[in-house]
Amino acid sequence: MQVLIIGAGKVGFQLAATLSRESYNVTVIDKKHEVVDRVSEQLDVLALHGTGVSAGLLKKARVSTQDLLIAVTDSDEVNMIACMTGKRLGVGRTVARIRDPEYAEELGFDKEDLGIDFIINPERAAADEVTRLLTVSVAGHVEDLASGRVRMVEMSLDEGVDIVGKEIGELALPDSFLIAAIARDGRVIIPRGDTKLCAGDIIYVIGKSKSVDEFFSAIGKYKPGIRKVMILGGGRIGYYLARNLVSRGIRVKIIEKDPFRCEELAEALPDVLVLNGDGTDIDLLKSENVTTTDAFVAVTGYDEENLLTALLAKRLGAKKVIAKVSRPSYAPMAETIGVDAAISPRLIITGDILRFIRGGKLLSLFIFLGGQAEMLECIAQPSSPGVGRPLAQVDLPPNTLVATVIRGNEVIIPRGNTVIRPYDRVVIFAPVAESPKIAKTFGI
Repeated sequence: MQVLIIGAGKVGFQLAATLSRESYNVTVIDKKHEVVDRVSEQLDVLALHGTGVSAGLLKKARVSTQDLLIAVTDSDEVNMIACMTGKRLGVGRTVARIRDPEYAEELGFDKEDLGIDFIINPERAAADEVTRLLTVSVAGHVEDLASGRVRMVEMSLDEGVDIVGKEIGELALPDSFLIAAIARDGRVIIPRGDTKLCAGDIIYVIGKSKSVDEFFSAIGKYKPGIRKVMILGGGRIGYYLARNLVSRGIRVKIIEKDPFRCEELAEALPDVLVLNGDGTDIDLLKSENVTTTDAFVAVTGYDEENLLTALLAKRLGAKKVIAKVSRPSYAPMAETIGVDAAISPRLIITGDILRFIRGGKLLSLFIFLGGQAEMLECIAQPSSPGVGRPLAQVDLPPNTLVATVIRGNEVIIPRGNTVIRPYDRVVIFAPVAESPKIAKTFGI
């Protein structure tokens, strides 16, 4: 597949890196010389200097032969014009990043009239992800699969957790439940029965939703419902998140440094208490009762500030803390130092775009360990080599695990003699570098 990416900022660079790793033919356009040089040096893609609204440059990039154009510059207007121009010149499908709530909601434009097939909004996607993390009762990052019948949870193990120091084979695990993967020292381990769980490990468990909840309840990591949330940062993520939470009857406070932004938020969110102040100020956090808040979410534009204030809030008594990180490599580190969950908007959006590219065969995708590994849920295709024979005979890449098979209403934890049938929903843990082989094996 031929993919043209316009804009090589954080999201564009991540997309180019991921897609080129998956053997897509990628061309990148950016208006900054230094960005083009960085892309050329670090990625196996064609990098061109210029603006994505130039028909001449798009023709030079052979846009008419491209299967997909992804416009992710910092300008919503440039992204829309690039998609319109690309469609006029014959590109297959288009994706545009549109971040402004006014464009996305109030103008009510028809995206097809603008030549846009799929709209992405990293800030809204991040807010939706945090909302989901706050409104489930399990501690850690949660992915619900198969319409909620199957649940995957990512959680960091600390010294106080009862299962630390034990081998997996010793544990009394619920039915239809599996510890599918462990992230340790920056690498992914597919565990066996004699694998010992260590403090600092990040574990990935999967199974029937009821079984997963039973497991976390047994180890003391089942949390009561969220009623009060404090948000640090009043940017777009903070705005979308506050709106989501208020609609669910949750009391919300936002702390924002910029007094003008505070005025905008107070007008747009009348049911939210907006405070002008510095979230790193311990006295401010104490005076606003962070010690009794159910959740503290740091979503400023600075990773370090988000991580430090989240840890500070946790130490002061906040029951659950979440931090936004722009650098995907920070996410696994954050969860080992006490942050309950770290979200990366660019990884969330990368997963959304990959699902769009692969169509209905790929149902969900969760990228973790700084973009090195992924969990994907797909529909096994009848003619694919992974279907119709025991898993032990399927040529799977190293460090790859078929973790769950959903067949009708049945949730199966597969073994070597399990046979994948056509149209089974299959959940797989694998290194991102092995994505092309996984796609070929199951026909996605």
